Amino acid sequence: MSAPAPPSQPSDRLRAALLGVEEANVLEGSMRGLCADLVEENPFYAPYALLPAIKAYGDEHLRLACVWSGEDLIGVWPVQKQRFYARLPLRYWSSWTHAHCYFAAPLLRRGWEPQALKELYSLLCKGDEARSFVRFNRIERDGDIYAAVMSSAKQQRRLCYEAGAVARAMLQSGASAEATLAVHVKKKKRKELARLRNRLDEQGAVQFREFAPGDDLAEWTDAFLALEDRGWKGAQSTSMKSNPVDAQWFRDTLAGAQAAGALHFLRLDLDGRPLAMLVTLMSKGAAYSLKICHDPEFDRYSPGVMIEIEAMRSLLERADFRFADSCATPDHSMINGLWRARRVVTGLNVSGRGLFSRAGLMLAKSLEGARARFPKG
Repeated sequence: MSAPAPPSQPSDRLRAALLGVEEANVLEGSMRGLCADLVEENPFYAPYALLPAIKAYGDEHLRLACVWSGEDLIGVWPVQKQRFYARLPLRYWSSWTHAHCYFAAPLLRRGWEPQALKELYSLLCKGDEARSFVRFNRIERDGDIYAAVMSSAKQQRRLCYEAGAVARAMLQSGASAEATLAVHVKKKKRKELARLRNRLDEQGAVQFREFAPGDDLAEWTDAFLALEDRGWKGAQSTSMKSNPVDAQWFRDTLAGAQAAGALHFLRLDLDGRPLAMLVTLMSKGAAYSLKICHDPEFDRYSPGVMIEIEAMRSLLERADFRFADSCATPDHSMINGLWRARRVVTGLNVSGRGLFSRAGLMLAKSLEGARARFPKG
């Protein structure tokens, strides 16, 4: 089905609805069509990743806020209702995420952002929800969704403000891996990594491999789960292998990503035994790191750093590569030392049209501002 042309004026054929988790699978085909023409890509909400996540972690509180133009899907936003914000008893709808979801921009068809956002606001802040507001969580400050939300809120005279920004390491296109390393990694550190690689070569046959057609994805996936379980996560029973739900989510997501052509999977082997593995989700040249693990017995060789450098080489050589989001914590020392650019991921709060919604959100904004100016300690 071809994408609907953006309207020159609001259409009376627009409609919106909140769907429960049991209805998610019926959207798969329509979501694939939507994802072919997005204003901003988000692999975590693409059907190959979202549907396994809903199966694993969705509950009765999760809803899919959807907007159609006629029969064409123009917006999908997984949301959940919250009842407290900034320590205040405020009801609101927030982007739904789970423990392995690091970006939460809603899926909006290109050219339909104002119409889709208007319908989403009306859907989530009407009737019994008139006092509530909505929170777009984990969106990029410099992204198109951020700009569209700010613009639509201004046009509709809704209170809108940013809260919860973090800056995490990112890799930008435009230079080779060697040039990037020469700028970002000190010469002494590069010499040390070369020495460690030489020492590792003395232990046996060292090989970097990228998952390719013909490789056994089930074998690679099981190897990843086993390798992660060998580290501190396994010792603390927080590895994916230690939780059947997490393990099945991982298998389903990687299988879906492979089928969608969105999987970037690397491994560092010693005599065929994986020492480090890295999974990344790809969407039209944008890369989002999903999971990394390494064998703790080989910590002295820095296998995690080695595979990240190999990932840099692989990504920067792709003709369509635009950027990579580390999806790491802001203080992640290893990736911060390799990727010097930063991507600011933040949240936007948008009020309803009513007095109570605006007043409640204004109070929350004031409290958040005060806490930022006068932090404890």
